[in-house]
Amino acid sequence: MIRTGGEMDEVEYHVESVTGGMADLVSEVWHLRHGGDESPQMIAPDGCCEIILHRGTPPLERSGDSWVRQSDAFLYGPLNRALTLRLSGPMDVLGIRLHPWAVGGLGRDPSVWRNRSVALDTIIGPGPSERLLALARQAASPADFLTISTPLLDDCLRLCELPDDVVDLVSSLRGGDAGSIRQLATRSGLGERTIRRRFERACGLPAGDLVGIFRFHRAREAIKAGRPLSEVADLAGYADQAHMTRDFRRFAGITPVPARKPAAFDVLYQR
Repeated sequence: MIRTGGEMDEVEYHVESVTGGMADLVSEVWHLRHGGDESPQMIAPDGCCEIILHRGTPPLERSGDSWVRQSDAFLYGPLNRALTLRLSGPMDVLGIRLHPWAVGGLGRDPSVWRNRSVALDTIIGPGPSERLLALARQAASPADFLTISTPLLDDCLRLCELPDDVVDLVSSLRGGDAGSIRQLATRSGLGERTIRRRFERACGLPAGDLVGIFRFHRAREAIKAGRPLSEVADLAGYADQAHMTRDFRRFAGITPVPARKPAAFDVLYQR
């Protein structure tokens, strides 16, 4: 499948859904080429962690008041805020998108990786990290990468345990079947404290952050579709429009109004 960025025609995006045994932990592999300018671009959190493998020159990422170049191979830890990137040349990157619950199998406490990029070799070892990057650079497409890298990925992810209860809870949030921790507790029969503890352990994020992230994306999709803002807030489950605006500033770095315009990294959220 190929998706382009609409008016942002300098963006080329290919994505391949993962099937088979690895699909419980990895949702898809994507390849992005971006030949845009050096203006800062925002990337919103979506609840997933991603293994990032740069095939070309890595972009710059804002860190406080500075711009720091990303490493060639790393894991984006659990995010609950927007990232700001700036290109210094054409971008060519392959990403492995993990389900929200998978990151807990890669480290004892994934919350220590929150809002951080973590060198991949410190997680899976230098040898596997170098081989995975080499395979990403030689692959002709995400499908090709999956074909040649699945044995290595299986080995790297073998320690991940599937927390079935968290999988069900996250799926309820994603699908809009529940919009709060209280509703999750009612549906699951678990206590709110238990839900918070299990989310933190499996996903590295507080359960309340995931509630907010999924609600934000429901609102974002409705705004992109042209729905009036007054309708979107209620549709997505916000208390009011001011509540929605606060979440947009936190997760996207913008207010809901400019979210209508095409942006370079919108393709990453077209599920």
